Amino acid sequence: MNVESPSKANQAAIELRAQGRLPEAIAAFRAALEAFPKTAALRQNLAQALYESGDLPGAIAEHRAVLAADPHDLASHLALYELLQMTGDRELSLAHQRLALEDQRVFTRIAPHERRSVLLICAPGDWQANIPVDFLLDPETTTVVKLYILDESRLVRETLPRYDVAWNIIAESREALPYLRLAARLLPAQQVPYINEPARVARLSRHNLPEILKDTGAHVAAVTEVEHAALAAGAIPYAFPVIARPVGSQAGSGLERLDDAAACSDYADRVEATAYYVSPFVDYSSADGYFRKYRIVFVDGEPFAVHLAISDKWMVHYYNALMAEHAWMRAEEERFMENLQSVFDGPRYETLKSIASAVGLEYFGIDCAIDRDGRVLVFEADPAMLVHTSDPIELYPYKHRLVPRIYRAIEHMLDKRKGADT
Repeated sequence: MNVESPSKANQAAIELRAQGRLPEAIAAFRAALEAFPKTAALRQNLAQALYESGDLPGAIAEHRAVLAADPHDLASHLALYELLQMTGDRELSLAHQRLALEDQRVFTRIAPHERRSVLLICAPGDWQANIPVDFLLDPETTTVVKLYILDESRLVRETLPRYDVAWNIIAESREALPYLRLAARLLPAQQVPYINEPARVARLSRHNLPEILKDTGAHVAAVTEVEHAALAAGAIPYAFPVIARPVGSQAGSGLERLDDAAACSDYADRVEATAYYVSPFVDYSSADGYFRKYRIVFVDGEPFAVHLAISDKWMVHYYNALMAEHAWMRAEEERFMENLQSVFDGPRYETLKSIASAVGLEYFGIDCAIDRDGRVLVFEADPAMLVHTSDPIELYPYKHRLVPRIYRAIEHMLDKRKGADT
């Protein structure tokens, strides 16, 4: 291998990686590092190749080596923020993010064929802290300026490039409340149209959702916050069975069905938290015995199908559903995604439109089902629900055809606000 310069060695190994020749690329990066051990870019590209090969510990070790030489290396701090979340070390991940944001809070990605530019207001936190917009916005046509707001003293110090529209992408959580309050002060001062009023995001907690949607026709199970001691004693306000989760948890973490007081006591011992959200259990199984959970996002008030997860278990997540195993399930999902009103027809469609109005955000999503009375059963409403086209195209060709309709609707939403022809 040519090791006459680190840049040539780096480029040669990058080309091997681009060709899918990962073992050769990894060997090339390592050979180059023997010649040029202090070249951070070589080590970071080796880390990327190790990550792509499935060696997360190896990738983490390389980025740590970069930081040992330069504790302020932004790229390695941000990479460790991502990698450590994958390995379950959330606290250390966030520590690397904090160190990165101390040095830089504005991140710009210029679109080579720009049609629009958007300022994204972000909060520090894990992957669920903000809307995952990198899946939603086309890097070829949409210039993105991400501004992380940390505290009041640094609220307006940043020098920002030009942008057409501002978008608050901070998701609802207790941890997000101070950042949403800062965003509520920052956005009106930008003198451009903005999306997702922070105060409306802040009220979208599970605790508030039944009240927000009370006049929409939707079925939303009541929610009560119960302290640890009360749950351990089985002192809950509903008949069994109930479902419980720690306050602040996301993506089903800690969510369980509890059938009696003994189960409450055992759960409180196993799932430690200061307080829990407790709701009556709603059996939403269909006539065939399967549970169906639908994800829908709203763009400027219009509902779009994201996915359908079908499972033989009541706690349904797409990653543990049976979609990959059964062609009939994927066919049903395709029909739903092709025509949302094939499931949410008549009064149910009107309920969706009422939900959009009641929530009052330009962009957000819901996870929902159809209950045994035929009503829309809403589990959660949140701006930060994942929308993507990363599923294997061989199994899910329809997703790669249909989900981009959501991307185009988002572009239309942004273009309409900046006054562009659409």
